[in-house]
Amino acid sequence: MLLKAGSSGEQVKALQRGLKMLCCYSGTPDGKYGGGTEAAVQKFQKQQGIEADGIVGDETWHCLVEELFSLGTALKEQGFYKGYVSGAPSVKLYEALCAFQRARGLQPDGMAGAATRARLFRTGESVVFPLDLGSKGDYVWNLQYALFALCCNPGGMDGVYGSATAEAVRKYRKRYGFPDNGVVDSTLFEHTKEKIRRIQRALREKGYPTAAEEGYADANLIEQIRAYQKQNWLTADGQVGPATEELLFGAVQGDALDSLPLKRKSRGERVQNLQYALRMLCIDPNGTDGIFGGGTEAAVKKYQKRCQLAESGVVDTALWGRLSAEIKPLQEALRNKGYSCRADGVADTACYQAVLDFQRKHALSADGMIGRGTKTLLFGDANAGGTLSAVLREGSSGSLTRYLQQLLAEQNYAVTVDGVFGSEMKRAVENFQQKHGLTSDGIFGAQSWKKLFEVRSKLVLFSDTMRFVQAAEIELQLGFAEDYENNITPYGEWYGLNGESWCAMFVSYCAYRANMLPVFVPRFAYCPDGVNYYRKMKRYYKRDSGYIPKVGDVIFFYNYRKGRVAHTGIVVEGDAQGISVIDGNGVENSVRKSWHSLKEDTIDGYGDNGGKPVYGSLITELEAQEKADQLALEFVKGVMVSPELVQKLESWGLDKDVFLYQNVDSKLSVKVSRGASWYLSCDENASLDISSDGVEMTSRLGPISLSFGGLDAGTRSKLSSLSLELEGVPGRIEISAEGAWLKVSLVFEKTFRVAENMDFNYSVGLTLWVHPDTTNLPPAVSMEAYEATIYNIRTLQGTVRYEGNPAVLIASAGVLAVVLLVVVAQNAEASEAVTEMMMEKIVETHERVINELPQVKKYLEQAA
Repeated sequence: MLLKAGSSGEQVKALQRGLKMLCCYSGTPDGKYGGGTEAAVQKFQKQQGIEADGIVGDETWHCLVEELFSLGTALKEQGFYKGYVSGAPSVKLYEALCAFQRARGLQPDGMAGAATRARLFRTGESVVFPLDLGSKGDYVWNLQYALFALCCNPGGMDGVYGSATAEAVRKYRKRYGFPDNGVVDSTLFEHTKEKIRRIQRALREKGYPTAAEEGYADANLIEQIRAYQKQNWLTADGQVGPATEELLFGAVQGDALDSLPLKRKSRGERVQNLQYALRMLCIDPNGTDGIFGGGTEAAVKKYQKRCQLAESGVVDTALWGRLSAEIKPLQEALRNKGYSCRADGVADTACYQAVLDFQRKHALSADGMIGRGTKTLLFGDANAGGTLSAVLREGSSGSLTRYLQQLLAEQNYAVTVDGVFGSEMKRAVENFQQKHGLTSDGIFGAQSWKKLFEVRSKLVLFSDTMRFVQAAEIELQLGFAEDYENNITPYGEWYGLNGESWCAMFVSYCAYRANMLPVFVPRFAYCPDGVNYYRKMKRYYKRDSGYIPKVGDVIFFYNYRKGRVAHTGIVVEGDAQGISVIDGNGVENSVRKSWHSLKEDTIDGYGDNGGKPVYGSLITELEAQEKADQLALEFVKGVMVSPELVQKLESWGLDKDVFLYQNVDSKLSVKVSRGASWYLSCDENASLDISSDGVEMTSRLGPISLSFGGLDAGTRSKLSSLSLELEGVPGRIEISAEGAWLKVSLVFEKTFRVAENMDFNYSVGLTLWVHPDTTNLPPAVSMEAYEATIYNIRTLQGTVRYEGNPAVLIASAGVLAVVLLVVVAQNAEASEAVTEMMMEKIVETHERVINELPQVKKYLEQAA
């Protein structure tokens, strides 16, 4: 967005209309940007606290849209504006304002002055304290901004006193000792004003232009707080928390926090230089924000360890000098490659950006870390770097070569993905050409590209739109980026227009991969052609039409400089605030993923491909969760064989043990929990190993061993590979205690799909409980009886599944019994005699459960 003196057209007319509604322009919108319009822009800019240069850039335009959005929302709430509120200075919004003025007996001049705003927002004499749930208007709006600035986030600043605002007020009352009577009276409101006056005064003293120190908070105040935070290396969240308050009101100067030695709580440009230097030396400080936190401290210690120095985590003069000595040769190498960074040993922003640019141009991972690959190209032979032509041969290098290597690897050709066309790749290209009846010369030209695009398999999974999105995400992972802004790309090569702007060709290629050409998505290289196609198909929706974007839509962006739609991409996800778009030929001439506000004025519209709306699902999250809970219940009931057990599950609830069997010293239960946390907390590597010495269980608790006398080789073999699984998911073992009970659980993960993109995970577990009361144990059991039981369990191993097999619960109990036997014996430090008695007790319990379920017993007898 750029409008200034001399501009003309519909965009200028819309600007004049918006300025008039905000009482900054009194003329008739004529689409000519003259002196009157320039003065009106300056007036608006001064009100907003931004530079009053009379030029409408992105910042001024977005402020205008934000103000008009509040106006439109209020008009819609009072029934004068129909449709989607976007904040655009449209004729529709202007006419709604005039209609409101006529209905309220006001002059219908389309200017929201004091009288109009008082009636529209119900402010002035019509609003008195206290403010409570349902209150609306400017007082509520100011209150919300004040609460936000004072770290009591009200959720949104919309001028409506809702539940989130009420919660923020409760938080504010508690913090400052006000009685919690649920409303905002004049005393509390004045208290917030005094806090805001203090912030306004401090900011103005430091040169940040806020409104007069009247104590009313607004959007400009939040922006000035953010500007101050950003300038002083604080988290720019617009809230005056402890760190911001310390610097804003204290005696500490920002520069004092950026001097050597650097340590925890230091912040500033020098800290950022330190972070850049550490990254360049392949040590990640967990961010380059200029704030010396835990990640930076850990990185400094790692560097000190590498240098065989004391790991203090503090950067003194000596360590700073050592870092500089390592950075300077890297800077000199970058300068030799044509980058204009200094060679002074200080890793500043220009130096770090040069590293990123160098890596991108040489098809390396652009992570700012100068590892072996980057260093080789930076200091060694880096000739022929970069893509100059779509015809690739031995000696070529760059992003297109890397892209080709990845596609050849997809086809199972032996290539190293390094962006360099060497002898290995030449052999792979020759093999590809020979296989497909092409001239086998090792030069990858137009015919080879054409054949590769043909044999590259189309996507077949998911719905049409999700295949479209999947194709875009695959290309994003392949990570193509131009080397020299010459539009030499695989997408242009596929389309047949290499060397031209390629955003539309990228979209067309993804549609080709998803098998959606030409019915759902057109094959186009010129963005207006794509818009015209969707209009012809009656599937094109303008941004301000009230349309909710869908996953898989083709989005089109308007370029005001060119005066037409000039960029396009694919919507891959989003919510009520914005959308994520994968596009090609964007800001960095690459395939990238970017986020856009739904109100962004450069969005012209969307081509609808029938996907799912990015928000407002046909089924709510709560409804989906309830449906998934019911599916989990039906699943567990489905593996029960006894009507009595099914009846027990009628009162079933999540995270509740339902006992299938119980007596005074043992019981068996089933439980289902939302999420996979129970399953993931179990030991996935737990195992049983049988040797001539006995049984050993390995788990995160460590190895637990138990010796058995009389176990012959045949019995050991039967015990050696006990396992069960649920629909291909292996069970995990958890050992725990609850009161006097020892618990051993066999837990599985189960996923239920309620709707497209709405999957819910559950943990399904069977638990064997044993009360290890060794004072009342039965006589020792014979080894033959124990081996017979183990044999029954072992026979089922490898064939038993949850898929409709009624025997699985009891067989699982047998597996748990074996594990429990080992654990109880070890933990209780039992003697061999006690161990044998405990063994008999578990086997007896297991057999008792089997006897109570005749169908399972019959199955076990048949399996034996």
